[in-house]
Amino acid sequence: MPRIRISFSKLGRAVFTPHVDLPILFTRAARRAGIPMEYTQGFSPHPKTVLGPPLPVGVSGLGEPAEFWFVRWDEVFFKSWKESMPDGFRILSAKEADGAPLTKLCTAASYIIEPLNGASAEDIRRVLDGEFSGLGTLLSIGADERRASISVTDLERSGASRMVKALVSSGTVSGWRDLSFVRTAVGRWDACARRTAPLTEE
Repeated sequence: MPRIRISFSKLGRAVFTPHVDLPILFTRAARRAGIPMEYTQGFSPHPKTVLGPPLPVGVSGLGEPAEFWFVRWDEVFFKSWKESMPDGFRILSAKEADGAPLTKLCTAASYIIEPLNGASAEDIRRVLDGEFSGLGTLLSIGADERRASISVTDLERSGASRMVKALVSSGTVSGWRDLSFVRTAVGRWDACARRTAPLTEE
């Protein structure tokens, strides 16, 4: 059974779709596209899917990973699956995968954070530098006039929710509404290039 790893974006109103709803959303689109899915065994079979690290509601994703198992796979399915996705979701790439499971491979993520309430990007950089350097999960951080950028590892402890909590605790912002969050990549850290390399590049 082919195991297909995809990269997808989640933008616009799609950011308000909860992570737990994504397996149903993608598998319904696959059925509309006529792609035969592989199902789990047992009393209540369901399509075999694995998602990458969850995004909080309201956070955009530019390169989110996921894996799906199909009875068979053909490149023509990629086009029809893309066309069957709802507004705000776009499948960017799809390829057959093997080896370690997706959950073991997602070890780094990169974000862009733009303040919306008058706080400076440098304020955000300073607070998050202290938070994640102390935690030992900071890979890189920077800021320009408009926005801060940060890359972290240990994604269970170092996600967007922790970033917002640190910024609120410091008095930099009052909550999520004061920030625009985009996760630009999820995958493995490329130390030479100083970037998070998407798994679909492998």
